[in-house]
Amino acid sequence: PSSAASDVYKRQTVYMALQGKKGLKHLAELCYHKSHYAAEKINKLPGFQVQTNNFFKEFTISSPVPVNELNEHLHKNKIIGGYDVSNLIKNGMLLAITEMNSKEEIDNLITILSQV
Repeated sequence: PSSAASDVYKRQTVYMALQGKKGLKHLAELCYHKSHYAAEKINKLPGFQVQTNNFFKEFTISSPVPVNELNEHLHKNKIIGGYDVSNLIKNGMLLAITEMNSKEEIDNLITILSQV
């Protein structure tokens, strides 16, 4: 790997080591609960549908508009959108919600999506 990639791997290793066994379990639970909270809220928005039944922190949604338009709308609102999987699902987007996303950020995402 490149020097930059190697630095990222080192930082990730140190981060995980500092978390310890209980810390990693806690992070995993945060990822799970936050991503399921987001998916539940998105699924209630008109025109949106969560396409993934069982997931940890990444899930797919279908959108009422093409993903490039949706990502553009999110970007204008300072939100990094998801990965376009429209080749698999019509207007499909892969989203990831992690322990780093606050409830306020998730709620803001839902508000911005509701404007589409």
